[in-house]
Amino acid sequence: MDHATSRLPEDGEDDRKLMQVTRSNHECNYLCGSLDNKYWRPWSESRWLLFAVRQDGKTTLCVYGKEHVTNERVTRSGKSTQVPSFLLEHQLSLGRPCKIYCTEPRRISAISLARRVSEELGEGRGDLGTARSLVGYSIRLESNTSKETQLVYATTGIVMRMLEGSNELREITHLVLDEVHERTIDSDFLLIVLKKLLETRKDLKVILMSATVDAERFSNYLGRAPVLNVPGRTFPVQVKYLEDALEITDYTLSQQGHEKMTDLDDDPIEDEHDPSTTQKAAKDLRQYSAKTRNTLSQIDEYQIEFELIVQLIGRIAVDPTYVNYSKAILVFLPGIAEIRTLNDLLLGEPFFQRDWEVYPLHSTIATEDQERAFLVPPPGVRKIVLATNIAETGITIPDVTCVIDTGKHREMRFDERRQLSRLIDTFISRANAKQRRGRAGRVQEGLCFHMFTKYRHDQLMSDQQTPEMLRLSLQDLAIRVKICKIGGIEETLGQALDAPSAKNIRRAIDALVDVRALTAAEDLTPLGYQLARLPLDVFLGKLILQGTIFKCLDMAITVAAILSSKSPFTAPFGQRAQADQARKAFKRADSDLLTVYNAYLGWKKVCQTQSHDFQYCKKNYLSSQTLSNIEDLKGQLLVSLVDAGFLQLTHDERQQLNRLRYSSRRRHFFELPQRVNINSDNDLVSGAVIAWSFYPKLLLRENKGYRNVGNNQSISLQPSSVNKGNQDLKWLSYYHIMQSKQ
Repeated sequence: MDHATSRLPEDGEDDRKLMQVTRSNHECNYLCGSLDNKYWRPWSESRWLLFAVRQDGKTTLCVYGKEHVTNERVTRSGKSTQVPSFLLEHQLSLGRPCKIYCTEPRRISAISLARRVSEELGEGRGDLGTARSLVGYSIRLESNTSKETQLVYATTGIVMRMLEGSNELREITHLVLDEVHERTIDSDFLLIVLKKLLETRKDLKVILMSATVDAERFSNYLGRAPVLNVPGRTFPVQVKYLEDALEITDYTLSQQGHEKMTDLDDDPIEDEHDPSTTQKAAKDLRQYSAKTRNTLSQIDEYQIEFELIVQLIGRIAVDPTYVNYSKAILVFLPGIAEIRTLNDLLLGEPFFQRDWEVYPLHSTIATEDQERAFLVPPPGVRKIVLATNIAETGITIPDVTCVIDTGKHREMRFDERRQLSRLIDTFISRANAKQRRGRAGRVQEGLCFHMFTKYRHDQLMSDQQTPEMLRLSLQDLAIRVKICKIGGIEETLGQALDAPSAKNIRRAIDALVDVRALTAAEDLTPLGYQLARLPLDVFLGKLILQGTIFKCLDMAITVAAILSSKSPFTAPFGQRAQADQARKAFKRADSDLLTVYNAYLGWKKVCQTQSHDFQYCKKNYLSSQTLSNIEDLKGQLLVSLVDAGFLQLTHDERQQLNRLRYSSRRRHFFELPQRVNINSDNDLVSGAVIAWSFYPKLLLRENKGYRNVGNNQSISLQPSSVNKGNQDLKWLSYYHIMQSKQ
């Protein structure tokens, strides 16, 4: 943009004169002639440690001379806290009204940043979101704001919901999009909408921020918006890899607990695991011991070696070479199930039961429990923080000196060939790895152990994470385009920063028409409006809605979580026949999905009545970790259903749901009200709801096999299906079809 849309101060004074800052006697005062005393606050000393504060005048001039700014800041520059508060203070100093929204990809980021900024502005600890504060936050099911709030930290989804209205965000003067490098489907779609919106909202200021983004691409996308680069303040970090961890711990694989497992319902063609990668890595490591090379050639990088991590932390804690890095250790793990596993292992070791604090960090853990992870422990006490990729950029633990990175994260992926979404564990990119190890160099020279080989890092990892728009289903986005009324689906999605293929967009539209969320003319139906509020593909969304209507919600929401994750049935190699027999013991109503649901109910009962689920899972060839992931996902889907207004909870029920969702380290279950769940054990109702939700995905028996009604393709049942060999069934419904070698 080559024209200014906001005038400089009317009295003609340069911004630099209005934004004077002085520093003396370790106290920083904000001096502005037009700033009301009510808003005068001393600046904390820690704020001056951030380089961003010394770029204040430049930041303000850029924002007020242009409609959009791309702000590329290195880690430790204070972008997430400083830029929004600078904008707030500058507007107040000029007596201008303002409403600033800063979007964050996760709820914990929005909450922790809002609290940090409130404290830095000198507000009382309990003032956040009240009439005594200028700062608040807004996340799903919780809005902590008041009429006085002028700076709101919100999840990206909240702003997306606001855009679904018709007021063009008229109440917002500045919109700050933080962590745009994560390329979530929400943030990329938000950019499409904002680009169109800025054609009519000339007064709206948009600032994009990230520590690792390719700023020029975003700048070009927004019409050559100016780029502001701000360096951070970090210390060097020693980088070690899996082979180094094996060498210093003298770790060897034990046969017990290391049997190769296979997921009974997975497509064999999709198995990308290549055991030869560690063997290739081991060949070039002559400087390491023969024992290390031998262990490395046997280890499976796709599996997390929890015992190795425990031994590695113990070694770092006592080895004179590394002990200085053991003050605060941050461990990156894929999800809550892995956090629980490592947490239990650490707390079970006598070494970590004294002078150590272990803090799990996850969105399902209570906010007050997580706050302690950010505090510096007293002298003589060391801490270990167990976190997911949220700790990469979304939040900052200030005193971390060592990072242990498992190299995995959990992400949803859409298979275009099979037209389904799955939640999978996959390796991070090199950019993610760089960001993770950078967390160790914030207060002193740091140490990082990547629990994958240097060979994988240098040769196999991708440079950047794939944008979600290129790996997720586009059905939800297609519905949003219609709700936001911003044009045709293909035309709008084709304007994305990384546009999906026209073929994939067309497939999404056809699926929406098939499920009757869209008419043939691509207009939204009443069902489409409801499905738009659920974070699922339309078939699973329809399953949950029908489950609510026909009072079998627990069955429906559990099956949706299973199909979004994976089947919990597994088998050690060589024991597939026994695993199939164990599975058939749970058979229910000639349905593979109800069979898995039956196994889940058995596991749930064991968890509620016993302290451990190990024996139950081992006996029945079930994965405890997968079942935990399913339960976690089920809770998220339940909250989405409540948030959409489709499930009405009483005040007490809502409070119970929040307590259980954010309870600390133990696994809890939310019991659905009977008024929406009396038919979950009714096979006829449950089967009918599943079949109607997946319609028109039907199979018709033909000779010895089945024919797909949709395309006349011949289909055979998977060997592990409970219906394999059942000649009495004429019709079957299905969720997905996969190609098999068998």
